[in-house]
Amino acid sequence: MRPPVLIVGAHRSGTSATARALEILGLQIGQRLDSHCEPKALQRLHEEYLRRLGAAWHSPAPFIESIRTADGERHCADYLRENLRRDFMHIFGYRKNPRGLWLLTRLKFGAPWGWKEPRTTLFARAWLQIFPGARIVHVVRDPLIAASSLRQRELRFQAAGDAPSGRVDNLDYCLGLVRIYTEAGERLADSGEYLRVTFEDIQTNTHKTLDEAARFCDLRFSAKHLTNAAAIIRPLTR
Repeated sequence: MRPPVLIVGAHRSGTSATARALEILGLQIGQRLDSHCEPKALQRLHEEYLRRLGAAWHSPAPFIESIRTADGERHCADYLRENLRRDFMHIFGYRKNPRGLWLLTRLKFGAPWGWKEPRTTLFARAWLQIFPGARIVHVVRDPLIAASSLRQRELRFQAAGDAPSGRVDNLDYCLGLVRIYTEAGERLADSGEYLRVTFEDIQTNTHKTLDEAARFCDLRFSAKHLTNAAAIIRPLTR
């Protein structure tokens, strides 16, 4: 099995669209995914560890303080590794049916694979202990646009009856949160296999930027695949 591709970035930074495009271009990202192309079990795995440290995706400070230490990073990696050992397929969104088993076999024979889940941005150092050589695709978006989108999503959730996610209904708080995730992603630049792309470039120079990202991920694709992937990206509007 080759090392995975980790698609990281702050929430509402264009990681979902990027993951969908890379999937069209040949990246295997699982079956049991939510509407944002994320394995739900992986969300729960990350959030449970955050909870143990008194943190959450929207309040990551206690986790970041822990993961910066060698002991904290090792403990986190051990937690992830043990869970993967128990149920790799479930965590990464593969169904235990004939197609899911076929996809898992493809992984064993070297098919390019990976996942997208924004909390991975925080956990990436631990994941790199488990998957040395993993490739990092870091998607960055204008912080104010990402923060505004994050706040708007939170207000929609609350209007639908969901409990508040900390202070995510506050724009300044969202802006700080986006910066925390962005800085965590940028600290991965020394990991070796790291590509930083802006979502604005994906929107305005779609074919070229997706082509570069797909080649970085070592994907094999045709011109038709690239056209199909580019078609799902919404153009930048001002």
